[in-house]
Amino acid sequence: MATAAAVNTARFLADQAPPYAGMSIGPSFGLLTEKEKLYAHWLSRASWEGARVIMNQWTPYAEKLYNLIVLAMSSPNDKAKMTDLVKMKEVSGVSDADWTMFLEYVSQVLSNLVNYKSFGGSKFIPRISSETFGKILKASPNAEQLTSLWNELKVRMWSLEPESELLIGKPSAGHISNYYLGKTISDEEVDEVQKVCEKLSVDPLNTRVKKVSSSEYIILIASAEKKTESHTVDLGNTKLNITVQYGDFSGEMSRVAAALKEAKKYAANAHQEGMLDGYIASMETGDMKEHRKGSIEWVKDVGPVVESYIGFIETYVDPFGARAEWEGFTAIVNKDMSAKYEKLVAMAPSILPSLPWGKAFEVDVFKKPDFTALEVLNFATGGIPAGINIPNYYEVRESQGFKNVSLANILAAKTPNDRRPFVAKEDFDLCAKYEDEAFNVQVANHELLGHGSGKLMKENEDGTKNFDPEKTINPLTGKPVDTWYKPGQTYGQVLGTCSSSFEECRAEAAAMYLVFNRDILKLFGHTEEQDIEDLQYISYLIMARAGIRALEFYDVAAKKHLQAHMQARMGLLLSMIQGGIARLEEIRSADGTLEDLIIRVDRQAVLKNGKDVFGKVLVDLQIRKSIADGEGARAFYEKLTNPPENWLGDVRDMVLKKKQPRKIFVQPNTVVENGKAVLKEYPLSAEGTIQSFIERAI
Repeated sequence: MATAAAVNTARFLADQAPPYAGMSIGPSFGLLTEKEKLYAHWLSRASWEGARVIMNQWTPYAEKLYNLIVLAMSSPNDKAKMTDLVKMKEVSGVSDADWTMFLEYVSQVLSNLVNYKSFGGSKFIPRISSETFGKILKASPNAEQLTSLWNELKVRMWSLEPESELLIGKPSAGHISNYYLGKTISDEEVDEVQKVCEKLSVDPLNTRVKKVSSSEYIILIASAEKKTESHTVDLGNTKLNITVQYGDFSGEMSRVAAALKEAKKYAANAHQEGMLDGYIASMETGDMKEHRKGSIEWVKDVGPVVESYIGFIETYVDPFGARAEWEGFTAIVNKDMSAKYEKLVAMAPSILPSLPWGKAFEVDVFKKPDFTALEVLNFATGGIPAGINIPNYYEVRESQGFKNVSLANILAAKTPNDRRPFVAKEDFDLCAKYEDEAFNVQVANHELLGHGSGKLMKENEDGTKNFDPEKTINPLTGKPVDTWYKPGQTYGQVLGTCSSSFEECRAEAAAMYLVFNRDILKLFGHTEEQDIEDLQYISYLIMARAGIRALEFYDVAAKKHLQAHMQARMGLLLSMIQGGIARLEEIRSADGTLEDLIIRVDRQAVLKNGKDVFGKVLVDLQIRKSIADGEGARAFYEKLTNPPENWLGDVRDMVLKKKQPRKIFVQPNTVVENGKAVLKEYPLSAEGTIQSFIERAI
C-alpha cells in the first residue's frame, strides 16, 4: 500500500472557492395552490428523511462527520437554527483565510452528504490543519458535546492512507463501500450473494451485505419493520448459510413512511394516492414489489403539477452495480418548456426505427412517456443530475412506460467565472453561443430516445420469450441470438460493474447520433443550415471536451474510472479520435514541457462521418445489452473506455491542473406555518448552504 507521502495531497484537497448556485424556484412555488404546496412540502420531507441512508451507503463514518458539523454550527438553544458564525470565528481566533477554507470544506461535506465527491467517488480533505479545525470546533457553543466525535474523526478526516481507501469501490481492491460490511468480501463472493438473491427472490436494490464468513452472510434489507429469516442455499458447488434481516435503516424508513402518509392527505388524484401507498408499503416492509406497484401508478400520473420520485433508485455507487442509492426529489412542472418535450414524445415512434441496431432489438411497442421540464424544489442526494429517465424497472417500462424529466432550473444554473478549458480560441465564441442549447438538445435526446430505446431479450417464468431465438440474428456474429435474460435476472445484475456507465454511454451515443435528425432540431427551433451545422459541430466539441475532462475522474494507481458518466464520455472521445473526427493537440515548450491542451474537432468530418461513427458504437453497445452478454459487454466496454497510456502522465496532470470546482446547489427548505407550507431560500454562499442543512433538521 502507498504511504501518505506517496500520495499527491493536492489532488485530494477540498475545492477552493466552489461556486454556489441557486434553484430559482420561488416564482414557481408561489403559483401553487395551498394544497399543492403542502403536498410538495411532505414529499420533500420524505425525501430528506432518507438522507442519512445515503451517508451510510458510502462510508462507515459519514453520518458521524455530518453530526459533528451540524452540531458544531447549531445554536445551543435551538438545534434547528444556526449559531452566530461571526462570534464563533472571533472566539476561535483563526485567520480570515482559514475560516473561509473551513466553511468551504463544511459546505462541501454537507452538499455531498459525505467527505467523498458524489461525482467521482474520491475523498477530499480540509485545506486547513486538524489543529486549526479543532480550534474552530472549540469555539462552538456546543464544544463539549463535540469532544467524543472529534476525537474519533480527527485523524480519519485528514488520512490519505492507505491510498486505496481514498476511493469508493470494491472491497477486494481495498476501496471503501459501506454496502459491504463485516469481513472483506471477494468479487466471487459478491457474485454468489447475487445468485442467492435470485434464488430467494430478494431484490438487491434496497439491500446491503454483511460477510460473517466464507459460508455465512447476512442480507440487510431497508425497512421500518424488523424481522429475520434463516436459509441454507445450495448453489451447486457450495452451500451458504444466509440470514435475511429486515430493519436496516428502520428509523429512517419509518420517518419516510410517516411523511409520505402526510403527503397522501394532499394528493391530487387516485394515481398519486396509489403511488404513495406503494411507496409506503415498500418503506415499511422492505418489499421492492410494492415500490414497483407505486412506480406503475407514478407512470400513470401524467402531467402532475408537482412531480416527485423517491426510493432506492440508481446503482452508480455500488461498485457491482446491483444495490441502489437512496434519493428523492420534488419539483414543479414548467408547462411552457414541457409542451416542447411533449412534441418530441409524439415524434419518438417515428424516430426510434432510425436507430442503427434494427427492428428486432427495438422495443415492440414504444410506451409514450410523460416528458416534462421540471424546476427542482428539493433533491435529497449528494449530486443533482440534469435529467432523469425513470423508473429503472424494465418490466414496468415495457408494460406501462416511463417518464423523462429535464431539470430546467439545474440546466439553467449559472455561476460567476464559468470557464471553458481545452477549447481553442477560434471556437470560443461559437461554443459560448451554442453550448447551453447543445446541452439542452443532448439531454432531451439522451433521456427520451437514449434511455427510452432498445429491447432486452427476456425469458418469462413460464418459459416463453419476448423474441424468437431462431429468427433473431445477432448482427455482431451473424448467428441466431443464443443468450438472454433468464427469469429474475436484471440488466444491472448481468452486466455488473460496468452496467451504469455502459447504459450512460449508450444514451450519450444515441444523443450524438440523433443530433443529425432534422425533425428534432426543427422542434428546438433550428431550421437554418448554418445554425444547424454550428449546433452539430458544438455538440461534438463539448462531448470531446467532456471526454478529456474524464481524466479528472480516472485513478491511475487503481486503473479505475471513478464516475459512470465520465467513463462513458471518455469512450465516446476515443471513438471520435479513432473515427478521425477529433484529436488532442498538446502545446509544448521547446524543452518538451506540456503547457496546454486543445481539443480539435474537425467540423467537416463531424458533418460527414459523425453519425456513422456513433452508429457503430451504438450497435456494439445495444446488442450486448439486449442479449445479456455480461462478459462480452464488460470486455468491450473496458477496451472502449481505457485511456491511452500516454495520457496518464503530464496530459492527465494538465487536466487536473485545470480542474474546475463543482457547483454547490444551495437548496431551499419548506416549513409549515399556521397550516400553510412556506418556502425558505438561503444566500448563495457557504454560510447559506450550512444554514439550509441545519434548518432541514435531518
